Amino acid sequence: MRPLLVVALLVAAGAGAWLYLRTARASGASQTVLAATRTATVQRGTLDVRLRISGATTATDFINITAPQLRGPEAGPMVILKLADAGAMVNPGDVVLEFDPQSMKDHLDDTIDGLRDRQNDLAKRKVNNELRMENLRQSLRQAKAAVDKAALDYKTLDVRTDIDRELLRLALEEAEAAYKEMLAEVALTEQSLAADLRNAEISVKMEELHVERHEVDLTRLVIRSPIKGMVVLQTMFRPGGDQVTVAVGDRMGPGQPVMKIINPAKMMVEGTVNQAEVTRLRIGQEAVIGLDAFPDASYRGKVYSIGAIGVGSRRENYYIRSIPVRVILENADSRVIPDLSAFANVLVEREENVLLAPAAAVGEQDGRQYVFVRTQKGFEKREVKAGRSNGVQTAILEGLKEGDVVRAQY
Repeated sequence: MRPLLVVALLVAAGAGAWLYLRTARASGASQTVLAATRTATVQRGTLDVRLRISGATTATDFINITAPQLRGPEAGPMVILKLADAGAMVNPGDVVLEFDPQSMKDHLDDTIDGLRDRQNDLAKRKVNNELRMENLRQSLRQAKAAVDKAALDYKTLDVRTDIDRELLRLALEEAEAAYKEMLAEVALTEQSLAADLRNAEISVKMEELHVERHEVDLTRLVIRSPIKGMVVLQTMFRPGGDQVTVAVGDRMGPGQPVMKIINPAKMMVEGTVNQAEVTRLRIGQEAVIGLDAFPDASYRGKVYSIGAIGVGSRRENYYIRSIPVRVILENADSRVIPDLSAFANVLVEREENVLLAPAAAVGEQDGRQYVFVRTQKGFEKREVKAGRSNGVQTAILEGLKEGDVVRAQY
């Protein structure tokens, strides 16, 4: 019997040891899970609900500099001869853009020579017309003298034979007809020569205007800055589809954008917001602005303008529309330059002195909201009534008190 008793005691001892170890492992695992659980304390504070607007920086005060619209119809592409450096600060009157004037100067010289030829032709026409009119007047005076002579001869009819009388009458009629014909020819010739002279004068005037246009165009090839600011060069597409920054030697067409001169002290963020959320925005709402290029930078801002018409995109569904929004920076510094990707968190709602819990701690089931509250026995599921949320924090209206510890991840 003794060997059997010893065996029984050993089995009992082994079973007890196994049970103890299992309980200890379970307790340790439970403590490890409890220690790894993320928690947060419910506190009173201010809940800011913000709407995020993504976009890019741009200037509120700027001037567009484009290739000039030339008056001369013969003007072709303009080649950039001088160009201000990107990012350079310029003052009013500084030359920021200049195009090569040589081809225009050559054409202007040719145009001036053409004007002189037309002026000489006009002077020649005046002399020739005056000479021709004087010859006609001389012929008219001769015709008048022939009429006067025929009239005097006609007065001697009393001493003439019948045949002579008839000859004198015919001679007088012929002289008078020739005189009338000459009068009409002088009048018509005078009108014709006046019209021809006027045509030449108009031709001269048109050539003068042609010269004047090119002289004005020549002055437009040098562009000076109208304001104090920073130079921002524009981009253009070259043959082949490459998009590059405008540079010296590029050929520009009239009206093609070359640069902007901006006031770096007055910057804003241009972005869009979904049409379903635009009703939450109001002009003057406060915003916090950040730049992707400078994660540590933060700026104050206000909503400056809200678009009235939605815009779409080929990449978006036809029914999706976005509303343009501008948020002005109130404390911009030298780091804020145009075309930086940026965002603005606009304050659309604020609740003060409310209980706040992490938004991730609030779950929903069957239309009811719950949180897990830490108790002495572990985490207890408790129904709560939640209010507004900003995605990070949620206002708790009922079910919790200040100081409660909740599981931060539902």
